Amino acid sequence: MLAFLKKNKAFFIPYFIFLLTGGITLVLWSKTEIHLFINQFHCPAADVFFSAWTWLGLGAMIIPVALVLAFVRFRYLLISVLGFLISGGINNLLKQIFHSPRPLSVFNDMHQSLYLVPNVDVYSDYSFPSGHTATGFAMFCLLALYTKNNFLKVLYFIIAFLIAYSRMYLSEHFLKDVYAASFVGVGTALLTYYWVMNGRFFNKFADRLDKPLIPLSKSKK
Repeated sequence: MLAFLKKNKAFFIPYFIFLLTGGITLVLWSKTEIHLFINQFHCPAADVFFSAWTWLGLGAMIIPVALVLAFVRFRYLLISVLGFLISGGINNLLKQIFHSPRPLSVFNDMHQSLYLVPNVDVYSDYSFPSGHTATGFAMFCLLALYTKNNFLKVLYFIIAFLIAYSRMYLSEHFLKDVYAASFVGVGTALLTYYWVMNGRFFNKFADRLDKPLIPLSKSKK
């Protein structure tokens, strides 16, 4: 596992830095203090950017990702779909268990106002953990594992991190919600990747799995 993480350090080093700094922040300050600090930094350009960027964490994003992977390697497509389904299932189960109020509900009870981005529907419950963040980290962690390019690995982490930040910027989630969701996403990605890449059942079909589901061109006879 250490060799595997070292091979993908361009993604996991910034992720571990996120875990370390986020964990220290959660220990030192309350979720409301952290959220009020984040909420004070806003501008029209950021409103537009994060309102759009947050859509990358939607479950529907698995469709274009799957379509691209279908031309690359069927095993990658299978890993991504299974990872998305398992990550979403775990995340939704945790939401039902904790039934945690979202920032808008919490601050309304405190009679504390928040800056809310115009034209964004802000929800009031099922805050923990963040579904968009879990999906984003699962999807882009897997994409990082599929590539050997270190620049792309770093880029995929940045994309996932900005999805997480967008959920806080839009006051849809607290830091603890996106922090825990990143565990769900990355953990699911790693377990699914290892399972499908190394499982005996899947390797019985290696000849088919390791080819594109949709070949770009037909081989000439």
